[in-house]
Amino acid sequence: MSGSDPRAFEVAESSPLRVLWVVLPVLVMFVGSIWAQMDRVPRQPAPWMEITLSPPFFLMWGSAAWSLALIALIGISLAVSFFRRRVLLDGNVLDVRSTVYRRRTPVADLQLDQAEVVDLSKDRRYGIRFKTNGYAMPGFYSGHMRLKGGTHGFALVTDRRHTLVIPVRGGSTLLLSLERPQVLLEALRKVAAAAPRQ
Repeated sequence: MSGSDPRAFEVAESSPLRVLWVVLPVLVMFVGSIWAQMDRVPRQPAPWMEITLSPPFFLMWGSAAWSLALIALIGISLAVSFFRRRVLLDGNVLDVRSTVYRRRTPVADLQLDQAEVVDLSKDRRYGIRFKTNGYAMPGFYSGHMRLKGGTHGFALVTDRRHTLVIPVRGGSTLLLSLERPQVLLEALRKVAAAAPRQ
């Protein structure tokens, strides 16, 4: 399979409204910053930069415009990255992209004999305990997680009930929500079987 075109596997659908968990806090900061400026009396002369612990958090030349622009940019970036989800089999490498995170794992490192489709809400071995560096919101997990079994995991979870779990030798267990997880598993096993024996 080496040298062939990457093959994509469809990620399980997730409600696009979940992006509100990301956008609403940023929107509250944005509105709070504007509200704080409505009562502000301009002071002369204004320093080139002023940092505060309340909205708008920082001013440049007495203006909150830079702070508002930065908050808007962060909100847009997080919203766009929320929809960045892709699982590719590129030759002998499984490439998982989930929001701002990416994990490339050689098929040879995957413990395919232990791979299975599980319900994360019931399976205590692989349930997500907390995030170490990632997104975590109701019904959606992305990035690096600590699992209930005490191990580490890399998640692209949009459907907790049907998640393909693939342990990795010396690495974080992959947790992937796919429309057809068995198709990916079969494709990985074919690549592993075709690899030269060491």
